[in-house]
Amino acid sequence: MKSICNEAKQHLSNCVLHDYLDDNDLLSPTLGYNSNTYSSGSGSNNNNSSFNHNNNHNNSANHNEHNNHSYLAATITAATTTSTYDTLQRPFKHDKRRGRWSTAADFYFACTSHAFGSIIFSELPVYGLLFGGVYFLASYIVAILLYAIPIFIIQTFLGQFSTSGTISAFRVAPIFKGIGYSILLLNLTSLAYYAVIAAVPFIYAAYSLNTVIPWMSCNNIWNTPNCSMHSVYVVEDEFQYSHATVEFFRYIISTSNDGGSYFVISWPVTIAVLGIWLVTLGILLKRVSFIGKLFRCVCILMLSFFIAIFAHLLLYVNISWSTLFSYFRPFSSRTYDAILSSGRAAIFMATWLLGPGWGSILTLASHNNFRHDSEKLTYWVSVTHIVLAVLAMICGRIALDHFEDHVGMFHYHVEEEHYMQFLYLCFAYLFGSFTSLPNFWSFLFFAMLFIAELSALIIQMMSVLTAIFDEHEKLRTKKSTITIGLVLMAMAVSVYFCTKQGFAHLHILPTLALLTHVTISIVLLLMTCWIYGRERFQCDLQFMLGKTISNFKIFLIRFVTPAFLVINIFQILFLLEQEESASELVIISQVIVYVTAAMYMIYKLCQTTGSLRNRLKQCFEPHDWHPVDADNRRFYEEVMGTSEMLVIDTT
Repeated sequence: MKSICNEAKQHLSNCVLHDYLDDNDLLSPTLGYNSNTYSSGSGSNNNNSSFNHNNNHNNSANHNEHNNHSYLAATITAATTTSTYDTLQRPFKHDKRRGRWSTAADFYFACTSHAFGSIIFSELPVYGLLFGGVYFLASYIVAILLYAIPIFIIQTFLGQFSTSGTISAFRVAPIFKGIGYSILLLNLTSLAYYAVIAAVPFIYAAYSLNTVIPWMSCNNIWNTPNCSMHSVYVVEDEFQYSHATVEFFRYIISTSNDGGSYFVISWPVTIAVLGIWLVTLGILLKRVSFIGKLFRCVCILMLSFFIAIFAHLLLYVNISWSTLFSYFRPFSSRTYDAILSSGRAAIFMATWLLGPGWGSILTLASHNNFRHDSEKLTYWVSVTHIVLAVLAMICGRIALDHFEDHVGMFHYHVEEEHYMQFLYLCFAYLFGSFTSLPNFWSFLFFAMLFIAELSALIIQMMSVLTAIFDEHEKLRTKKSTITIGLVLMAMAVSVYFCTKQGFAHLHILPTLALLTHVTISIVLLLMTCWIYGRERFQCDLQFMLGKTISNFKIFLIRFVTPAFLVINIFQILFLLEQEESASELVIISQVIVYVTAAMYMIYKLCQTTGSLRNRLKQCFEPHDWHPVDADNRRFYEEVMGTSEMLVIDTT
């Protein structure tokens, strides 16, 4: 432990001195400065230093070195965090019973468990690949590199360094804590429909266990007299009788061609939602270490399911290499149109790397050990998401072609006006038409989707609970009661999304999530890299990881990523303008973010004392920003030159 902290101290000292030398052009052979001598391992005992002293140093060189170290101490002291006693605020008290992951790999599995969800099998990436081809794939990878990975690193830094949830982590710049409360409200409002998204694949998986798969038969109570089991159709015919697969989907989401009340409840979905919430509650009442082991097991299970399904699908379809390569050729011959048509889908797919809801990665990282090399796992998580997304796109193209060859053309013969229609029509018909073990393969696929969506629901609920208990100390003694109350409340709200009207609202939620994600990401970038400061952010990151973070990576995060996000905001707003039906909910979601943040800023300024300039300075300066572990905090304060008044806990 001591050797790790000593090395982290050296990295932090090198970081600050390096900035000073760059700014004052003092990089000279006298000091023998060499940035390549940084150690690359967090746990090594490498004693190489970036200060290489020649054996023939004279007194003048020693004197210059002493002056530079004096400046270093002064510079670090100037970068101190503000004490809560300076601002008359309640000091932050760490929740010692919040728990940590059992192993470092649990963070990886937690960040990957939702990657098998319905998003990557939806029509969004499939049509992005159809119209954009290889340009869509390139746009997706660029969005991962310039948007998802930088924001992933920032959220990981905020959560792991502070060991706090989405509210308390804003101690780095307290005036923005209103964004944390906005994230809390957004997560609370979206929990209800996440349960519904998990309920639908559960129903399909359960019905797959029947002797005869119900969506491949017209002998069910929900089928109409005009139910069809056709496997061949005439493309030119505008009218097609409803296929059994379509009628089963309508039965699940409570829609029909004859209208009816908008608040007709789908009882299968309602019963499934109630059961899912009870399972979620039982898991949330367990320790974090148990939840981490659960993520580890289910992630390995889902990966096994997906590999088996993908391999069997390729054998069943007997796809050729020419057909496979044709999937990556854009439908449009114009490059600009191909990129533009797939741009939003690429950004949304990249956003899925940041987890369900808002601030999920920050919450999951807060359960890491302080010295955990989260940067390395960031790249592993990104690669995993990219590989799974590409394989899922291939599966989606196969399912789309199979459906349109036998049932009907999407958005022409079949149009349910529901964003889940592609997944639960094309894939259900594909697996149901297998000649060998259709029930088995249908069950594997929909069970995989259900487990992934259940994991996403658990992660988002963890974000809500962690944010509340980390910020409000008095509520920590009532964890079980509050957890049960929130789950019951979310369960009640979920009933609305089990109706025909509730299902109709689900199709605009991806766009709402994308816009708020990008907006909050810009705020996080502004807060960490500009207000908190590039030097302090880079030095804290190096102290935490125990290794050097290159200036090039920081440059990308500070300049390239914000520019990329601003461009995409204009693109999203342009596309939203074309979708007039979604305008009201878009405005409501944005009002929640901005009004909550603005109200907290006003409240924060009113709680401080002094002139307006002093109030702003106190609100923008970090408060109690340090590692919560006693040893790491002591070493951090030694390096930073601070020693805030300690709060003695007598309880």
